[in-house]
Amino acid sequence: MEFSLIQLFAFFFVGILATSYGVLVGAGGGFIIGPTLMLVFNFSPQSAVGTSILCVSIASLSGALSYLRLKIVDVRSTILFSIAAMPGAILAVIGLEKINSALFNILFGLILALTGLYVYWSPSKSEKKDFSDDFNNFKNSFWRKKREINSKSGEKYKYIFLEPIATSINIIFGFISSFFGIGGGPLRTPTLVYFFNFPVKVATATSVATMSIYTLFGSFAHYVNGNIEMAAVIPLGIGGVIGSQFGVIISKRLKGRLVMKLLSFAMVAIAISMFIEGYNNF
Repeated sequence: MEFSLIQLFAFFFVGILATSYGVLVGAGGGFIIGPTLMLVFNFSPQSAVGTSILCVSIASLSGALSYLRLKIVDVRSTILFSIAAMPGAILAVIGLEKINSALFNILFGLILALTGLYVYWSPSKSEKKDFSDDFNNFKNSFWRKKREINSKSGEKYKYIFLEPIATSINIIFGFISSFFGIGGGPLRTPTLVYFFNFPVKVATATSVATMSIYTLFGSFAHYVNGNIEMAAVIPLGIGGVIGSQFGVIISKRLKGRLVMKLLSFAMVAIAISMFIEGYNNF
């Protein structure tokens, strides 16, 4: 595809807006980029997904480096989650070519919408309970691990979670990431917060760092299949790097609960776009 100068500038600004919001809530920005490419720029679903996931990879890498400097990334979990997500991210590229995604889009959109509403109305357990006594008396086992994150700003985060289960579900998130081009963060972040007691800011930073690793493999698979429009990736990627830095800066000034509310809006927006796409493809 060939693009006009106006379209290239539009890609640049879409990259900034999508990733500043996406990195802020740990979702990467693909949920905005993918639908925009299809609805506004008439990309095919395959090209939109492939181009979007590569942009998510670029933006997530930029955001992850900033979050690492702030020392709020759970590094061990990032490595484990990334390894678990890689097979699903690659298999999704095959599935994208073979699966009639209309019904899948609608069902997944319904799940995402309900989850988004739950996230909006329900505070996380990590915000409702003080884990200090449990944490200090707890000893690590195979199933349950404790983490203590000391951020650069002096904030301390303590939490206990089921590590093998939290790791295993990233197989699914990896598939979702490459199949829909949304990075997996819209589901990973609330899952870590609501089911595994991660503090919101740690969940957000860890999700972004995880995406920065395994989306590279999904992007490569999409590239091999010819699903990536490199002419669009360049302006989108440059905008994504800039936007991701805005997202990290803003995240330092927001409370965790507000971040989750912003994420819930993103989840409902993704659900609506999936309903529309699924309905149009029926």
